Amino acid sequence: MSTFFQQTAQAMIAKHIDRFPLLKLDQVIDWQPIEQYLNRQKTRYLRDHRGRPAYPLLSMFKAVLLGQWHSLSDPELEHSLITRIDFNLFCRFDELNIPDYSTLCHYRNRRRKTTPCPNC
Repeated sequence: MSTFFQQTAQAMIAKHIDRFPLLKLDQVIDWQPIEQYLNRQKTRYLRDHRGRPAYPLLSMFKAVLLGQWHSLSDPELEHSLITRIDFNLFCRFDELNIPDYSTLCHYRNRRRKTTPCPNC
């Protein structure tokens, strides 16, 4: 879901995309093969419909990339996802539903345990 603020910010940023290298990078990279790979590697099987829905895997992957690229701790990454519009737009989280630092840490640790993408 995109809020009015997010739509307005996207429109303003689109006029000056050269000032936002992260968003320019997002447009250049073809994320579809990565997303397909992540979805194939899914290890969470839902037995019932209780609990919160999972965050989009590609969004979580992008968040972990941002943390690595900017040398952010998990709490710093959570804070940046909340306060930096370019981080939020890059990851495409709903601005009202951003993962907390423990969720980011858990996801990153699970990604480390899986094998790298052979065809990406």
